Amino acid sequence: MMGCDDRDEALAARAGAGDRAAFDRLTARYRGLLRAMAFLRTGDQEAAEDLVQEVLAKAWLKLPALARPAAFKRWLTRIMTNACADWHRRRGQWPAALEAVGDDVPAPPALAPPAVLLAREKSRRLRAALLSLGSENRLALLLHLWEGYPYADIARLLDIPLTTVEGRIHRAKAQLRRLLADDPELIGEPRKRWRAKEDER
Repeated sequence: MMGCDDRDEALAARAGAGDRAAFDRLTARYRGLLRAMAFLRTGDQEAAEDLVQEVLAKAWLKLPALARPAAFKRWLTRIMTNACADWHRRRGQWPAALEAVGDDVPAPPALAPPAVLLAREKSRRLRAALLSLGSENRLALLLHLWEGYPYADIARLLDIPLTTVEGRIHRAKAQLRRLLADDPELIGEPRKRWRAKEDER
């Protein structure tokens, strides 16, 4: 059972009073959720990480003014939503979700030209596959597959039953396997395991 001092409300109240250790515990709890939210809205992993840092810095400064510490998670995710909108404004664009992000994926400048093309094509294919998923399934999948959250933690983060998390991730993985059958590494699964799953069908 979670101790009293570990509740969001208690940690947020202590952090708002200047307790940096309490704030760090909160950020460890929600960093993965923020990163997944940012990626879904920008389609850019590097931008997502930058936005997480920006949001956490802003949250630390604004936390003393939070009237209801129990509402910390909702307050924090709202800051992220606004930060993503600002990110698009700075780029002269206005999409607020992955659906609206185009295919012009910038490649890391250090890559050689063939690797640049390959990285760009993989990003395009993965983005297109993710777009085929419902937004709720997509978020659950990102939290589990790329952020490493166990199903029980995802259920707690999203305030939904464990069985709902299991269903969302199962459906998302099944759909991506069909779409990316020739390149399972795009969603972080070894090709050998992927082929075994395909053979079981």
